[in-house]
Amino acid sequence: MSNKKNKEIPVSEMQDKQTVLFKDKIKDYFARPRLYDLGIQISSHYISGIQVLPKEGKIKRHFVLPLEGGAINSSFNKKNITNSELLENKIKEGLKKININAHNIVFLLPELSQKAFIFNFDSFPSSQQEREYFIRFRVNKQMPLLPDDIRLSFDIRKSNRSKKILTTIARSCVIKEYENLFGKLHLKVRVVGIPSLSVSNLLNKESEKDIMFINVEEDSFSLVVNIDSEIALYRQKPFGTSVNNHNSEAQKIRHIVQEVKNTVNFFEDRDKKRISCIIIRLGLLGREEEMFVSLKEKLHYPLKKIESYLDINIPLKEKEILSPLIGQLL
Repeated sequence: MSNKKNKEIPVSEMQDKQTVLFKDKIKDYFARPRLYDLGIQISSHYISGIQVLPKEGKIKRHFVLPLEGGAINSSFNKKNITNSELLENKIKEGLKKININAHNIVFLLPELSQKAFIFNFDSFPSSQQEREYFIRFRVNKQMPLLPDDIRLSFDIRKSNRSKKILTTIARSCVIKEYENLFGKLHLKVRVVGIPSLSVSNLLNKESEKDIMFINVEEDSFSLVVNIDSEIALYRQKPFGTSVNNHNSEAQKIRHIVQEVKNTVNFFEDRDKKRISCIIIRLGLLGREEEMFVSLKEKLHYPLKKIESYLDINIPLKEKEILSPLIGQLL
């Protein structure tokens, strides 16, 4: 995507500047550049970070720190950071562990703080202005009360019959919260990424063409489906406050299992395609093995852990937590 600023037909000049700013950051995520060596992910219950040696494809240093519940309220529409002092101190603690010199970072938003869509177009305009108009029109059909301050980015992926557009949106006010927080620590956000889509970069899409990836966080889970090695679905589901605690694992598992079954049936009915494998990443601290065993018992498909795709010499528990950053940076 172009770095040039484009005026968009239906939006104000200020809104257009926000759109371009987000593209300047997230366009790099889509291209998976190896331009930055420091990445930080913030979730509702942990903070993780890695410093990498991009040319060698290795992790130099890393950290995973638990985050007390309530410091982050992952949300697309609402204020995210509810305890900035605690969050700032946690980030400082993590940075001390990796002893960084860099000031430019890749940042992975909490999963619920953004929304992603996949659109198919039989034809797609060549003009950047028209492209953004069409995409906003399609997003607005799914979100009729679309906020004015969204930041938008998209990636064009050609398929056999049409152009597949992977679109990501986030609110300017939400991204600014995190940018301001990192700014206090003399860090500048250069690339914004999304955990589930970052992890899916690790999958072998050629050898496993019809696969489902499940990313489970404390407050939500996401499904990414590849059909014929092309992304066909991204779906995000919050667990909700009624199940967002350590004593509701059974409810979370039932929720995941039901969503997986619905999704599998959808592709079998519509595309006559059967999911050959399910890869799972459990972004939990201390309970991931129990949930994996339970899901394996209830899902009648080959089930793999994401760490089996990572040939990196770090502990398995940390490998699972860090996999979104690894998928983004390496």
